[in-house]
Parts: sequence; structure tokens; C-alpha cells
Amino acid sequence: MTRLTMTILALAATSVLTDVGQALAQTPAASIEQRQSAMKMSGASMKAIVPVARGDAAWNPAAVIPALEKLVEMATATPAMFPPGSGAESGVKTAALGAVWEKRAEFEAAAKAQGDAARAMLDAARANDEARFKGGFAALGRSCGGCHEPFRAKQ
Repeated sequence: MTRLTMTILALAATSVLTDVGQALAQTPAASIEQRQSAMKMSGASMKAIVPVARGDAAWNPAAVIPALEKLVEMATATPAMFPPGSGAESGVKTAALGAVWEKRAEFEAAAKAQGDAARAMLDAARANDEARFKGGFAALGRSCGGCHEPFRAKQ
């Protein structure tokens, strides 16, 4: 086989594997696993933010900025992590309630509210404005509950 033929075959195989990988990523189980992992990352971000926001840890914008950036990113991505068919009807264990899909506009608004609250705190941290950062914490907490209460099964 010539080098050109091998290169063409390798590219074709890569293309096929990429398409298969994308198709597999669209299964309900993959969607559920992806969003559960994302929510764990959001929880880890909150663990970095909470002590600083409550005054239990010293004000250090560098400690909270990456966590807030992750929360903004996750809030933006959240609606896409809940495609149709990835609820309880998939047969895969999930805490997502049917309301995610039945009240989609409300669900997307809740995700946006979280992103807005995280963005406000991020802007405050970047401006080294501790008072504004701490003042935004209540809104961030409400935004978390604003999604968990109506759209997630009690844990």
C-alpha cells in the first residue's frame, strides 16, 4: 500500500470513528452521564465560592474566578444537556423530572438565571469588588434552587 492510500484510509477511519463517537454521545445514557458529571463540576465550583462569599475564607478573587467561569459555562450549556428522551423514560437512572421537558421555557429561564447570577459575581470578582461579589451570592443560591426545586427529584 502506498503512503497516500494509507493516509486516506486513516482519515476515513478517523471520520467513521468520530461519527460513531458523536452518535454514541447522543444516547440517553451518555447524555445523563454527561450532565451528572457537569453538575458535579458545578458543585465543586460552589465549594470554592461558598467560603469566600460567606466570609469564612479570605477574599481572594483568583480563587473564585475560575469557579465562576465554570458556572457561567455550565449554565449556558445546561439546556443542551437535557435532550428529549433523556429523562426517566430512557430507563436510565436520573434525577431530572419530566418538568424539564414539559416546561422547557421555564427550565431554560432557570438556567439563564443561574448564568446571570454567576456572571454578576464573576464581574465583581474580576473588578476586585468584594462587597458586590458577596452581595451577589444570595441571587446565585436562589438560582440554584430555582432549577433544583421544580426540575430535579428530591435527593
